[in-house]
Order: sequence, then C-alpha cells, then structure tokens
Amino acid sequence: MKRGLQTLRRLGSFLLIASVLFSSAQASEIRDAVPGRHCPVSDLQILAANATEFREVCQGAQDALTFFAAQGLQPIDPLRLEIVPRIPEEAGPNAVGCYLEQRKLILMLPYAEFRKYKTWFKLPIGRDLYRSLAAHEAAHALAAGHFTIPDPTIQAKEYVAFVAMFATMSPALRAHALRATPGKGFDRDDQITATFYMFDPIRFGAESYRHYLRAENGAAFLQSVLAGRKLAD
Repeated sequence: MKRGLQTLRRLGSFLLIASVLFSSAQASEIRDAVPGRHCPVSDLQILAANATEFREVCQGAQDALTFFAAQGLQPIDPLRLEIVPRIPEEAGPNAVGCYLEQRKLILMLPYAEFRKYKTWFKLPIGRDLYRSLAAHEAAHALAAGHFTIPDPTIQAKEYVAFVAMFATMSPALRAHALRATPGKGFDRDDQITATFYMFDPIRFGAESYRHYLRAENGAAFLQSVLAGRKLAD
C-alpha cells in the first residue's frame, strides 16, 4: 500500500496544476529570476510580467493571502512569482502554472499563452480565471509554510489550494465553475485521494470546495489538513 502511494505521488507531478518539488539540478535549469516589482498591497514580487499580467496576478495572490489571513495564517516566506514562456516538463505537458518548493517560486504562463487553452475548469478563459490561477498557485506557496508534517500528500496540498481558489472567485464565476462540474462534494475523507486528483483534477477541485462548505468541515478541517491530522498517509 505504501509503495502504491509513493507511485501515485510520482505520477501526480504530471497534472494540469501542480505543486512541484524539483531537485537542485532540475531547479537550476530554470533561469534565475530577474528583479521585479512588488505588489502594492502584499509582499509578493512579480517577475517578467507586463502591466496587465502584473495587475491580475497581484489581485489573485492578494485574494489567496486574504483567505489565509481569515484562517489566522500569515505568509512564512516572501512570495515570488515569475511569468515564464513555458512551464517545466516535470509539471506535466499541459501545466499552466506550478510552485517550485525548493526555490519557493511560483511559475505561471503569460496570459496570452494561457488563453491558447481556450477553456479552464470547463469555462472560457478570461482574466478572471487568470486571477484564479494566480490564487491557486499562491495558495500552494502559502500552504507550504504551514504544513506541520515534512511530506504532505498530493491530495492534502491540492485540497487546500483548490479550496482557496474557489473561495476567492467572484460569486458569479464560482457559480459558473461549480455548475460546469456538477457534484455533491466528498462524503468521506477517504474519498479525497491522490488517485481521484490524478484522473480528474477539475472535479477534485470542485468536490473539495463543496466538502469544505459543509458546516462540519470548513476552517477546522482545513487546519487539520495543514496539521497532518487529515488527508495524510
């Protein structure tokens, strides 16, 4: 069983959205970040973004920061995000963003490249979804500093990032996204698995948020995930 879970973790890096842990050698293949600008209302450094991307990414990351602050959680490390022409292959052939844990660096595609995918979460891609992508990846970076166990599971990391992303969408966008992916939410913790995420990350995200909305879950469950009491091996 343990070997099977390890295999799932390795396979989990080949998904649409990922929190990626590269070796030092792999990380060095990505060019060093050039000096960038800091978002006006958060300690987030944005690298290589045009004016519009800078504005949208700042807003998405700030949304994630606000969500975590409401849980009583503040950033442990300064946030850095770089707009790059391609995402490392280790994140998967269709990845549009990722978080490099060893470098504490978020990577995202330029908006023009993101739009080439036409849809995301079964919705036409617009700047609102670009902000949500930024919120998702910023949530990975923020959560990384608050997990109290050394090796959180894929499902734990993605649960937190997806909940933050859906919670920070505009009500209209969130309603459209949930309507596009029908479901009733996970009924039990053992349904929230790496396998489910691997084979249907979009549905995993929507069902995770529905699970979070239940009165018996919410912030308490999220804190338990970060503490390693839930969704751990």
